[in-house]
Amino acid sequence: MNKPLKDRTYPLILDYLLHGHSLRALSLSLLAVGNFFLFYVASIALARKLSVSDFDDYNVALSIVTVLGALSTLGLEKYALRCLPVYQEREDWSHAHGFWRFSLRTIMLVSVGLVLLLTLALSGALTGQSDDSHLAVVLLTAFLPIIAVVLFLVEVATAHGAQIQAVVIYRFMVPASFFVLIHLLGLFDIPHTAMSVAITYGLAWVLALIALYHLVRHAIPPGCWRARPAYLSGKWLRRGMPFLLNSWMLSVIASSGVIILELLFTSSSVVGVYAVAAQTGTFIVLLANTTNRFYLPLMSIYMERRDKPAMRHLSTHRFVVLGGLTLLFFGGVVIFGREILGWFGNDFREGYEVLCILAAGASVNALFSDSPYYLQFIKRQRGVFITTALALLLNLTLTVLLGFWFQGVGAALGYALSMSLLFLTQRLLAAYHLKRYWLTHG
Repeated sequence: MNKPLKDRTYPLILDYLLHGHSLRALSLSLLAVGNFFLFYVASIALARKLSVSDFDDYNVALSIVTVLGALSTLGLEKYALRCLPVYQEREDWSHAHGFWRFSLRTIMLVSVGLVLLLTLALSGALTGQSDDSHLAVVLLTAFLPIIAVVLFLVEVATAHGAQIQAVVIYRFMVPASFFVLIHLLGLFDIPHTAMSVAITYGLAWVLALIALYHLVRHAIPPGCWRARPAYLSGKWLRRGMPFLLNSWMLSVIASSGVIILELLFTSSSVVGVYAVAAQTGTFIVLLANTTNRFYLPLMSIYMERRDKPAMRHLSTHRFVVLGGLTLLFFGGVVIFGREILGWFGNDFREGYEVLCILAAGASVNALFSDSPYYLQFIKRQRGVFITTALALLLNLTLTVLLGFWFQGVGAALGYALSMSLLFLTQRLLAAYHLKRYWLTHG
């Protein structure tokens, strides 16, 4: 039985939000802005230094690795935001320690397997070909085990209250290291190619892994390390699977435009223009995902306590913060979008319409991005899976058809329509459950 709320020593939601702790959400937002700025500057440098084909190859490789990265963690990194705060609340250190060990081993094994499978799948494509577009994918994918572990460690640190430090490493150190390494290529007279850039990108993740591992070792309570590990492997995999499927399908939706346009227009610069517009237009999603690291652990704790007033305040607070940021973002895209794209080169200005369409879909995504997590936390995984699967099918169909007819604009419409319908539907499902639950339980 849960302890009465008044006996808890943990801070209540009003104290947490009204006495300075809401600055954590804003701090995470600022770090996301810094991350975007650094990666954006690096992308501008790459667009100017790489050939059109190499820039396209790099973006395709990055999209493929993004999809594989979502798959390699098996959803355990997202489930960590649900189970680890609960284990800490109950002081169940044995299962916390077991989850840590099991997840690390599983993620490493799966990611190495994916690297081997992709390498074998592409080995035939490389035979007799003089271009190195597939080699860039192979080189970048070789760092997948490191990237996957970093993604897991970020969420573990977040679940134990080290959100700011984890995001500094993940959102600042990775792009800063990448930016520095790109410029080191020029200092050592190493040609800027898709392959050399892929290696520098992977090395930036290696540095992040070292820093995050030391952070997590100190963030996790000492009682966890002293406890004998207890394993619920089957349960963890089952509970993580919905997060895996949802995360992977969303990654496919986000990356499908670049990959499909590359298949449709191999010799065209449309892929590079779309990739730049997508990086710019979906920034608000990055911002929302970063601030979710503040809200989701709190959501897990308040659901464990069945604290309905706290849940209401948490939801309202997030909607106000994200709503304001989303309005600022979308307004900035509409007003300054053409000039921003021009930083990459005058040819990229033609992606303005693509940028605005992508930004509209991304804004809906960001505003309601907590809805699928809430539904999964209350074990409504089937509804999340069905809605996301239908959105993925709609996205792939629209992207292929509209992309063939309207190129980048068509692919952007495929993304915006599928994302908007998905997150609006999931928001309605979550709101319906909350209303029914509160009316039933007071």
